[in-house]
Amino acid sequence: MGGKNSKKEHRIHHSHKHAMHLTPFLDVEVYVKADDRCSFSGITCLKNGRIVVADYLGHYVKYYDWKTLKLLDYIETSSPPYEVCSSALNDNEVFVTFPFEQRIQHLSVTDNKVELIKEIPTEGMCYGIGSYVNGLAVSLRLDKHVWQIEILDYLGSVQNVFKDDAEGKELFGFIDYIAVDKKGERLYVSDGIREAVVCYNLKEATMTSIKEIFTYTCVHLRIPKGITIDNSGNIFIIGCESSNVHKVSRAGQRYGVVLGHREQLQNPMGIVYDVNEKKVFVTEGSRKVMIFTDNASS
Repeated sequence: MGGKNSKKEHRIHHSHKHAMHLTPFLDVEVYVKADDRCSFSGITCLKNGRIVVADYLGHYVKYYDWKTLKLLDYIETSSPPYEVCSSALNDNEVFVTFPFEQRIQHLSVTDNKVELIKEIPTEGMCYGIGSYVNGLAVSLRLDKHVWQIEILDYLGSVQNVFKDDAEGKELFGFIDYIAVDKKGERLYVSDGIREAVVCYNLKEATMTSIKEIFTYTCVHLRIPKGITIDNSGNIFIIGCESSNVHKVSRAGQRYGVVLGHREQLQNPMGIVYDVNEKKVFVTEGSRKVMIFTDNASS
């Protein structure tokens, strides 16, 4: 996986080591109606204690203030929203993927209101999404077992397409969650089929070729999902079926499991790191958002 650079030395394996667990801070229930059946597949954070969650089961995009414990606004959608990311250019804008309608919604979230700016059609079923200074990285499912990543500018025009390696083999297995750093230097991909997270060199990518920097695997990581990046470039990785969160350095070195069964994590999905508050937000297949404090960055 990853073309010519997919060599053994790039694959990171480490035995389980002790790592400082994140500190439980707050659990919040984000619902429109008291009897809502929710499943939050994606989450992102904005400034001043605001979050936006994609409610896959309930067909809502919800805008919430976790500091005042108030639902500020919501949009009811015609199909399930999947992932959501904040704009790297504007603190009051987010992007949400809708795989079954093959489109991305660009939303404005200001004060107590969520409003649609525009819709961006996609070639296939769009799942993972990340924003950086020059555009968007989106993972697309073209067929049952065929995935690709497209890099779009903010008008929705395709700039790069990554699908096969130099030998024509498919790069990806099942990549429904991705992340990209704000400068657009690194692209992180959660591959559920291969049970790995792969870091790619986006900065030096060509129109159709991208090189692997490292691959992270671990016996304690099963079905990786959401990925997020902290102030130092470390990444936090959701293990959905292993019900944990792994912390990995920018170089691909494993710090360890920082959330798990002792925090009562059960099949988490989405994750986001608030660089201003030094908080980590995690979603499960429920209406609950779990908030943790990252003491290691204090």
